[in-house]
Amino acid sequence: MKKQFLSCCLSIGLLAGCALNDVEQMAQGDISRQQLLSSQVQFSNGYHQFHLSEQETALVQQWPDSTHFDVYFGTWCHDSEREVPKLLKIIDANKTFSHQLIALNYQKTEPEGRAKKTKVMFTPTIIISVDDQEVGRIIERPRKSLVDDIDKMIKKHNA
Repeated sequence: MKKQFLSCCLSIGLLAGCALNDVEQMAQGDISRQQLLSSQVQFSNGYHQFHLSEQETALVQQWPDSTHFDVYFGTWCHDSEREVPKLLKIIDANKTFSHQLIALNYQKTEPEGRAKKTKVMFTPTIIISVDDQEVGRIIERPRKSLVDDIDKMIKKHNA
């Protein structure tokens, strides 16, 4: 009985230690594209596997040079693993775009409090701005595709 109790305590302690290690290694706050792709295998794999069509590339190149993306995501989030690498490829198609990658913890917060200020509740949340004005958000997943959804937001803004 004493052995089982000690074994149970040891298991709980190991699980708690694993949880602490995950939290300590979780990216939080600003992270560069290079840091993300070099430290997170799932994001790197998704980035290298995704390719824009010629039509999508042509569409992206028509967007205003002042297009900016604030990307709130979790390195632990499967929706982020799927969508953020695709967005990075889209950004590659027009080097004039700017972006900021902001990694969140499980509570959807980060040290500077920007996620709370911008009312981010789900990951990823991609905030699209043109000329420093928010034109729309993609939350968790696009309706049709990232390119199509962003294009519609930009066209609606410019109408």
